[in-house]
Amino acid sequence: MVCAQIFFQRDYATEHLGRSQEIVDFYQACPDPIIVDAGANIGAAAVWFSLTYPKARVLAIEPDASNYELLKRNSISFPSVVPLNAAIAARSGTLYLNDPGVGAWGYRTAEQPTERSYAVEAMTLEQVIAKTSGTPFILKIDIEGAESDLFSRHSEELNKFPLVIIELHDWMLPRESNSRNFLKWHVEMERDFVYFNENVFSISNAIRPV
Repeated sequence: MVCAQIFFQRDYATEHLGRSQEIVDFYQACPDPIIVDAGANIGAAAVWFSLTYPKARVLAIEPDASNYELLKRNSISFPSVVPLNAAIAARSGTLYLNDPGVGAWGYRTAEQPTERSYAVEAMTLEQVIAKTSGTPFILKIDIEGAESDLFSRHSEELNKFPLVIIELHDWMLPRESNSRNFLKWHVEMERDFVYFNENVFSISNAIRPV
């Protein structure tokens, strides 16, 4: 199902966007674009990004150990993909990963352990980006509700990405206002908001040629 969404439904393609040419122009003018794949799962999105934007460095961050092993195997032929076994978060430290019962693409992080959870490293966006050098290009976020935490801290790095692609999870977490922090950030940054399939495409209104 993950591969079908990414390679056949093309969930992360940008040609349907009214500002798609701006995104292409930015990529073509940028000598060292960085893509962060937060919630990389088994690496399908990281491979798609690597094929679509071959000169970009793709930092693929995935907290679950079994998914991470598949991520490494699936991306081994793509040297531009850098797998990271951690969870992205507003603050570094330790989080706890648990399975709420929806399978390997629905693992969720929490600040407190449960009987069936295990500890994982938490990295900030700044720490992830520090794994390479270059210019922020695309930030893809599919972290099963943890976007509420990620956007709870104002980070200058977030708005440096011309394109943020995020799946929101209010449908999965009723009465939690889970999207509130992202939406507040988005409005404050005065970015364009485009909904396509399961994702929001948040496009900077300050895109300039590199």
